[in-house]
Amino acid sequence: MTGTHNRAGAKLKFGLCLILLAATAFAADTPEPRWLLLPEPSFMDHQVRRTIPGSDRTILTVARLVDGEIEPLTRDQKRKIPASFGRVVEGARAHASEVLARLEPKFVRDRKGVIEYAVLESDDPLTATAVLAPDFGERFADTLGPEILVAIPNRFQILVFSRQDTAHVKAGELIITGYLSATYPVSREIFEWDKSGLRSLGVYR
Repeated sequence: MTGTHNRAGAKLKFGLCLILLAATAFAADTPEPRWLLLPEPSFMDHQVRRTIPGSDRTILTVARLVDGEIEPLTRDQKRKIPASFGRVVEGARAHASEVLARLEPKFVRDRKGVIEYAVLESDDPLTATAVLAPDFGERFADTLGPEILVAIPNRFQILVFSRQDTAHVKAGELIITGYLSATYPVSREIFEWDKSGLRSLGVYR
């Protein structure tokens, strides 16, 4: 009987080892989700969101990029993620830097050739996430100065202004049109940008 029990125990241990190996292999083959902070209008009914100081119209939706698709995070999913929520935000901001690196700014100039503002625009639905990149300001320091303002009319477009002039005031109609005509609108607001994030300064009307 002892030999039978030993053999049964050995088979059980072997089976458990196979299960653990399979689980480990599955985990290794399953890519970690790409986290996003997606600027969106506050009327979007997403469960996990972050507020933007000064704004009651625009929020940051916490989402994942899964097989190329944007999937907003649910409260139940948030409870189950192994990483701290702070690390999720860090991952989203790092991903925003990758998006920013793929975008080439176009500069709009006045009649004298002086740069008025920059436009970041592409067909990538993650374009708007680039404003959350920690290095966003560095991209425009030499052309628009160290203090910048941003407008995000829709998912596919960001306008960047110097805080030292009034170009953002004159661009109000352009921003409103970009918001109202978009399939995926984001905001009619103008935001102050710094490395810690965004702050709303007002709404174009």
